[in-house]
Amino acid sequence: MPLVSLPSSGSGENVSLQQIGAALAAFGEHLVILDAASEEMIWCSQGFIESFPALGRQSTLADFIAVFDGLQQCRVCIETGQKQMHTVSVRQQQGGEGRFEATMVLLEKEFLALKLEDISRRTSAIQRYLEDREQLFSTSRTISVSEMATTLAHEINQPIGTVTSLLCGIRLRLENGENAQPEIVAAIDQAVDQTRFAANIIARIRDYTHSRKPVNQTLELVELVCSCASLLDWELVRENIDLQLDLGNDLLMVSADETMLQQVFVNLLRNAIEAMRGTDPASRQLRIVLRKNDAEEEVEIAIADNGVGLTADAKNQLFVPFVSSKPTGMGVGLNICRSFVELHQGRLWLSSNEAGGCTSHVLLPLLGN
Repeated sequence: MPLVSLPSSGSGENVSLQQIGAALAAFGEHLVILDAASEEMIWCSQGFIESFPALGRQSTLADFIAVFDGLQQCRVCIETGQKQMHTVSVRQQQGGEGRFEATMVLLEKEFLALKLEDISRRTSAIQRYLEDREQLFSTSRTISVSEMATTLAHEINQPIGTVTSLLCGIRLRLENGENAQPEIVAAIDQAVDQTRFAANIIARIRDYTHSRKPVNQTLELVELVCSCASLLDWELVRENIDLQLDLGNDLLMVSADETMLQQVFVNLLRNAIEAMRGTDPASRQLRIVLRKNDAEEEVEIAIADNGVGLTADAKNQLFVPFVSSKPTGMGVGLNICRSFVELHQGRLWLSSNEAGGCTSHVLLPLLGN
């Protein structure tokens, strides 16, 4: 970053480039150095001049206090010796709506360092992050409902078809018999009509919520996995889970639908988090490992936890629709994940860990060179 050299304020000294460089490394680009005795500016960064052109090279701390509401608190703490470093939120009073975080530091009783960081930009970035996360979760919920409706329609159609066939068989036998009662035959006809009506309703639901085909684009897998983990950072902190990443240094490109793969990884990560709620909080570990297979031109994403693990019954019913080991689970999450992975010509399976817990494996083909 270019530096702006300013003349001495009368103290007989200029701040050395070494001091300025060290301060910049610690505090950032909006930095000012003032003489502690005269409170006159003796140096400022180029970024400061560009952001606050109204504060010239001869400005004093009093000029800064006049521009930034709240900065006086820093000065009082430094002067009274309460702290050698003090941080407050300040607002620009003249010509703008900017909100900043001001940090003032006393450097060896000779110089004052003042750093201003734009809080509004940080807040905007956090807001965009939260909006992106909410949009992903909203899209994921929509897709989940669609997949659940499709699965439900498929499962219900089978017994309805069986009931219809049985009713038709009974009616046929009654018609061929000698003692067929017209009211019984009419009742069976009505039952057949109702089952067909129900089947048509389910068919319309299935058509309306039919699984969309993936909209593929070129994605960098490491970046995608990291973004999925960051979406659950607050859950990881709340559950006191140690996240370990072993993603390697390779550039892993895949052709995939970003939303679908995000839902797969977020769902698998949530499953791992929930599985560790019964373990000691001090020992909870979640590990994400990427293994590249050059020979097969594919990559495996392994998500391992040290939670309750898989029972024998659970292993046999992992992908059975509407069967769940969770008290409030619908039993379609893993089924949807497997469906999404297979749409990408991949494979999803789960395995038990020797030391306890479970590992979810996602195998995806790499994009050819």
